[in-house]
Amino acid sequence: MNDDNISPTIENSVENSVSSAPNEKIEKDEIQWAYSGKAMRAQCCLYWIITFLLLGGGLYLTFTGLLGNVYLWAWIGIAGLALILWIQFFATYFYRTWTLQYKLTNHRLYTYKGLFTKTSDSMELVYIEDVQLVQTFWDRILNGGVGRLIIFSSADKTHAQLFITGIENPQSIFEKVDTARATVRAKRAIISGS
Repeated sequence: MNDDNISPTIENSVENSVSSAPNEKIEKDEIQWAYSGKAMRAQCCLYWIITFLLLGGGLYLTFTGLLGNVYLWAWIGIAGLALILWIQFFATYFYRTWTLQYKLTNHRLYTYKGLFTKTSDSMELVYIEDVQLVQTFWDRILNGGVGRLIIFSSADKTHAQLFITGIENPQSIFEKVDTARATVRAKRAIISGS
């Protein structure tokens, strides 16, 4: 088999493997996706449990008369604590869903984050040593099947490990990153003659 036929075949398989998953925007030679809010479902459930425990504890203390003269202050504290929890939850949710974005091209993987201060970073696909997909029990059951990628690079000093979290349809993204990495490494091996 001729080596010149390998590269176009691999490139075509990368282009043909691109499927439209939720939160994915596909353009000519790139795949874009963003953090999925589904990744915070388990945290939302935990916050509901904490809120109900706070309210239940307040009701218990009220009906048993253990609050005494601090009845009003105790309820203000309970309501304030619940409010702080939910403000923190929604601030984190909107920050992640509005600002965490990723883009995969034929040669690089880009990460974008930040609301007021935007940070963009890229990693050369040829320097990616390995890609790992992680889905916890909560990710599969409560969070709607989201996952995260851990990308290992030996040459990139700023990101020896790059974490891409909150990915909807993570198996598809994992395969695309891994296929693009293999394609670039195969091209480099053909060009260098090794």
